[in-house]
Amino acid sequence: MNVKTSEKGMNEDEAQISMKTRIIYKGMAFAVAMFGLAATCKAVDYHVNTAQALQNALTLAAANGANNNIYITNGYYTGNFNYNSSGANSLTILPEPGVTSTQISIDGAGTGRDINISCSANANVTVQDITFLRNCGNEGIGALRIAGGGGASILVNGCLFLLPTNSSGMGLEIASGLNATVANCTAAGANTAGNVTGISIVGVTGNVIVQNCTITTNSGCGLSVSVPGVVAVTGNTFTGNGLTSDYIFGGTGGALCSGATVTLTGNTFIGNLAGYSGGGAQCNGTTVTLMANTFNENSTDLYDGGGVECGGTTVTLTGNTFTDNSAYGNGGGFSSVGGTTVTLSLSNNTFTGNSGGGAAYCNSSTVTLSGNTFTGNSGGGAFCNGGQYGGQSTTLINNTFTGNSSGGNGGGATCQHFASVTLSANTLNQNSAATGGGIYASGQTIDLLDNLVVKNSQTSSSSQGGGIWVDATSNLFMINNTVFGNTAAGSGGGVAYEVTGVVELLNVFNNIIWGNRASGNGGDVWLAGTGQQKVFDFNDVDSMYGVWDLSQNNIDLSPQFFDPVNGDYHTQSTSPCIAEGTTNAPMLPATDLDGSSRILNRTVDLGCYEFTTNVTHPADTNGVFVITAAEFNAYATAWKSGQAWTSGPNSGPNPIPVNYATRAGYLMTNGGAYYNDGSARPVNWKINP
Repeated sequence: MNVKTSEKGMNEDEAQISMKTRIIYKGMAFAVAMFGLAATCKAVDYHVNTAQALQNALTLAAANGANNNIYITNGYYTGNFNYNSSGANSLTILPEPGVTSTQISIDGAGTGRDINISCSANANVTVQDITFLRNCGNEGIGALRIAGGGGASILVNGCLFLLPTNSSGMGLEIASGLNATVANCTAAGANTAGNVTGISIVGVTGNVIVQNCTITTNSGCGLSVSVPGVVAVTGNTFTGNGLTSDYIFGGTGGALCSGATVTLTGNTFIGNLAGYSGGGAQCNGTTVTLMANTFNENSTDLYDGGGVECGGTTVTLTGNTFTDNSAYGNGGGFSSVGGTTVTLSLSNNTFTGNSGGGAAYCNSSTVTLSGNTFTGNSGGGAFCNGGQYGGQSTTLINNTFTGNSSGGNGGGATCQHFASVTLSANTLNQNSAATGGGIYASGQTIDLLDNLVVKNSQTSSSSQGGGIWVDATSNLFMINNTVFGNTAAGSGGGVAYEVTGVVELLNVFNNIIWGNRASGNGGDVWLAGTGQQKVFDFNDVDSMYGVWDLSQNNIDLSPQFFDPVNGDYHTQSTSPCIAEGTTNAPMLPATDLDGSSRILNRTVDLGCYEFTTNVTHPADTNGVFVITAAEFNAYATAWKSGQAWTSGPNSGPNPIPVNYATRAGYLMTNGGAYYNDGSARPVNWKINP
């Protein structure tokens, strides 16, 4: 039969299994624990070199009641091979020692699956280092199909699933089991039409791990996982999947992942296309987490989420990069599905050059955006919408919006239909929109605190708000913002306050709203509506339109910024805005945009920055205006390793910016004392003359 078998005694068998484990798993320690191989069980080895020998080995192994290892020598194996077992014995298929995956090809010859493995009991299955040609004759079936029992663990490692031209067939199909791991595999399509999936995993009730795989040019979904348990997708590359531009067949491009807990970490998605939503990926679950993934040039034909679309009770995105993705609908980079109990958090992500209804479309009941960067996106930067999902709150803090544009509302950020809207310590620069060039905010209670809103533009002659357009239906607290150099083709070059009812309370204190321009009314401030009480107090402002119930203690003087041409809007020591605010302002922020204490002078300053020369560089842990070599080395080590820096009287921003680290080196290298001139950090720390 050309099948060679060997069965050994207990002690010899123990040594053999230990040896085979090293061959099969190639150092993958997690697989040994996952499969729980016992050194006391017997194993039968089959060595095959023909197609018939391979089928004979599969048939014998299914019935012999032992754990089985089938070793395949190099060659081309044509047929539809089948393994059907009701026993609990494990099955391992792998090359002979010294034979690589590219030296073994199994071909279904266009008439069915290459290998079908079916185990009704809790038998573990391993397939390693084999090439499977996706020549199945049907795009809905896999070249390799594994259906394990309810307690089975499945490992597919180092396999190639290749789709020849003019062929059809899924790559890997895992239909059932307890746990499944797919590692170091390649699932490559052939740029064909239809809806051909690279890897499909369904029916697994426990954990699914997909790691270090390359999934490319599948005309349907690259990876499809739909299970009730845990899904972890780590370190994979998805390129050019979902190639058809016909949305009827498009589906999701790179990856479609559904489970109770879904985590995507360190993956790369490039040039994937979805007919519906989620060009790069679509993730759904109770808890969905995306960390340190890269999404480049992915797109959708019809709906949302050019880079990725996520839905779940808790959705968290941290440290991801979205570049040049596009959506026909909303969310060029990212889109959330939304729901009445959704908690959505985006932190330290980067969105650049995406197009759609917002680079990040946050359609949820509770939204938090912190430390994100939005640059050059078309359709706006962040679009936060409570809408029909019972919007409770949206909070945007320490984000940067630069050069984004929208043909509608909010070139930098739009926040609407929430009970509570908070924008704190954000920087918005050179954004544009028909209404609200920098910020468009509507909701019941709106807090605008410590924001820097400069050089934004409003483009519709019939609308308002070069820097900010705001409509609070209950309470507005606009405290200590700097709004400068914005322009409006309509009215309200700096800020447009829309008051649509009779109960609104507007509180505008300690702001610099100066040097803005409008083609219509109100170069700096435009106000329309009645409300209950509108207070505009302790601000620096020039051109105003509209009547406030109380407007006093304001000044109209140049703020004397350090270098507004080059983006430094800190006030000089001679500025009339220093100590001209009031500590009685409602919702007074505890710190300024730099993170310094709000009251450093005899009272609070106007604008988003407090003038100070007392704050030392974060590396100066002794706070004596001298950085030693030891202090610099500790700071640089923390920067290189990405550790949080909490030492000294001024710990500074985290993660440590590279310009802060290089500034510390400059101050240390030049030696001696340095000083703080109060300008923009970190160049404000200068060597003593």
